[in-house]
Amino acid sequence: MRRSAVMWMALAVWPVLPAHAGQGAAPGAEAEAPVPVVEVQGLTDPDAHSYRKMVKGMDAFDKYRRLAPAGQLRYRLIPRLPGVRAEGVTVTVQGAHVTLPVALDADLAFTLPRDAPAWDDRARVVTNRKDRSFAWIADVRTPGLPPNVRRLGDLRLECEIDREASLVSGYKPPSYLLLAAATDVCTTFPSGQWMYYADRPVFNLTLVHGRRRQPVPAAKMYGAFIPKLFWPFYDFQPHLLDRTFALKISDTSWPDDTLVEFDYMDDPDPVSATVSKSAGGPAATAPEAPR
Repeated sequence: MRRSAVMWMALAVWPVLPAHAGQGAAPGAEAEAPVPVVEVQGLTDPDAHSYRKMVKGMDAFDKYRRLAPAGQLRYRLIPRLPGVRAEGVTVTVQGAHVTLPVALDADLAFTLPRDAPAWDDRARVVTNRKDRSFAWIADVRTPGLPPNVRRLGDLRLECEIDREASLVSGYKPPSYLLLAAATDVCTTFPSGQWMYYADRPVFNLTLVHGRRRQPVPAAKMYGAFIPKLFWPFYDFQPHLLDRTFALKISDTSWPDDTLVEFDYMDDPDPVSATVSKSAGGPAATAPEAPR
């Protein structure tokens, strides 16, 4: 019994309820009225999310902007199945009375318009691919960083956005919902971790702040931080496992300007790059926020 309770509490820190399974809103959250099924290019089960929830994610971006003063928000689609092609993907804000096309960048990222009729219509953000074709994420980037570097404050802000937008798919037990209703699980809960997808398959990642460097252990990569029993609920299964990692973003000993350096599996020589950095090689520096 004690072992079972420990496992449930360990899982409680994960923001990972399957987005297609009714979201499991926390007590006090606004109830979403049923919306009609939208048919997109012959699909009756398109990959889609609530427009209202994604707008609330945009509100969270504004509320917690201090975490990434220069950060820019886009939502992003990541194909999660080997057969899902990026070519020809479309995104539309679709309701019973509203249809708004959304421009997609080359990396399948987009910004949403704030549209009062779409809000009132309880619209959905709909793709022309089948349900669960993509992992949906909030993507916050501070301009000026190298392609293999992320800023910890940006990643913390992504967590705050997802608390409202409910994009990250996975398993979220009732204990997590209770915690989420009582506290900010992103930054204040002592064991708080959050799951992310890297741009490419990850070989190694390192936290860097000034002269302090700390490699992220392998136990925080490749889904190893989640019991395999629950893997089918997650978007990293089966195609994104090598891009999946977790960070303990509640650890305030690492400030928001901390950098997360990525060594990717397809880098020319990831082993040599990692050794060079550990020997005191040059590290990227975060750009200053606008004054």
